[in-house]
Amino acid sequence: MKKIFYFLLFMLAFTFAASAQRFEYQLGLKGGVGAAYLGSNDDNIVNKDNGITYKFGLTGTYYFKESYGFTSGFNILGSDISYKYKVNDLNTPEVQKRNLKNTYLQIPLLLKMRTDNFANRYHIFGEIGYGMNIFVDSQDKNEYHHDYRDVCSSFIVHFGFDMVVLNRSTLVFLVGYDNFFTSMMTMKSEKMTMSNLCFEVAFLF
Repeated sequence: MKKIFYFLLFMLAFTFAASAQRFEYQLGLKGGVGAAYLGSNDDNIVNKDNGITYKFGLTGTYYFKESYGFTSGFNILGSDISYKYKVNDLNTPEVQKRNLKNTYLQIPLLLKMRTDNFANRYHIFGEIGYGMNIFVDSQDKNEYHHDYRDVCSSFIVHFGFDMVVLNRSTLVFLVGYDNFFTSMMTMKSEKMTMSNLCFEVAFLF
């Protein structure tokens, strides 16, 4: 945790330096919470409950034109989804309740499109693109916890608005949809995916 804290401090200092040099490129902090959903082709999963997801990290956008930009950065993406699994073993309960508690380091690569500013401080925008999700940790205590793929991919869509604050900074509000379209599992016979819908807030310097 100390290493992550020091890294965040370093990136925050870099944010101020970069923003002072070029206003077309903004860096900042972001965070969000939302609902998570599990998808699977495993017939032994008899019930899936909606779960929660959270994300926080650094984000930056480079505007190569007034209304078009490229957004990237990194997110710590976590999930906690409950589901019931049917076990064909006499030595264990017939149905077990399990939790998918995974943590990923997500690197988004997004195209940003925004409107012209109105009221001298607001933009409406959309972002669409790819997320590379690097597996960090799992807290589930079942036979799957060693079988997660190191890297999986997701499709990301954002829609929201931003506003200029403190003369040069930007406050961002968005709703984001993130769909893992490759399986989180290493087993070819079983596909397990996750999607989430989050409300996110960012502050760009």
